[in-house]
This record gives sequence, structure tokens and C-alpha cells, in this order.
Amino acid sequence: MPGKRQELFSERVFAGSRTYFFDVKETAKGTRYLVISESKRTSQGSHEHTRVMVFEEHLEAFREGLEKTLKFILKKENAKTHSIEQIRHKYPRAYEKWAEQEDLRLKEGYAQGKTTSELAKIFQRKPGAIRARLKRLGALEKE
Repeated sequence: MPGKRQELFSERVFAGSRTYFFDVKETAKGTRYLVISESKRTSQGSHEHTRVMVFEEHLEAFREGLEKTLKFILKKENAKTHSIEQIRHKYPRAYEKWAEQEDLRLKEGYAQGKTTSELAKIFQRKPGAIRARLKRLGALEKE
């Protein structure tokens, strides 16, 4: 049928109450373009639709902008993971749950006069974690 748009490719992504569509279409004159659509379910049960069209001649600039944006977002997420890995390199037990036996040994060590730095080395945890745990156990006065 003349003048009809043809869909060349479609990808659907479900994300909670939203669905994203990535469609590649072609005009009757052969110009290809990308349509990114978001369909969002509203509290009334209907759907809201939002669309962005990117024509073929702008795809390279769009891709570059999207890649920079995704790289920025993913870099922040990876930085958190990387940061924990760095901390665990120095304090292998950092962010792990405390066992009841450890609590007893910690209180005992502190009562014997060991510093939080010494206890941090013994328990392989950050000095701040040692202080926080001692406060929670009532062995160290709260500031």
C-alpha cells in the first residue's frame, strides 16, 4: 500500500508498570527512523504513551549521547561496588554480619584495653565499624 510506514524491527522491554518499545520503521520514501516508546499504566488503569522519534541522519549523535549517559550511570553504580572491594582489600570482613561469638570477643578485647585500631586489625573490620559495634553493645559511650 503506497504511503504506508513499514515496521522493520521491534524490541519490547518490560519494567514494572512500564513497557518500552524500540521500533525501527521505514517511510514510504525509504527513510528509516527509530521510535522509542514508553507505555505506562496509570492508577486509573489506563495507559499513558510517550514517544521519541530519531531519524536516521541523527542516529549517530543520538547513540553517542546515549552511550555517554549510560556510561555515567553505570560508572556510578560500579564505583560503589569497586569501593566496597577496595575497602575489603584492607578490611576483609567489612560489611559482614557480626556473630554472637565475635560480639563477646570484641567486648572482652575492649575491656582489656585494646584500642579500636587494634580491634579493627584483629576482627579485619574498619575502626568505625568497631566503634559502632561497641556502642551498640553498650561497651562504648554514645557520643
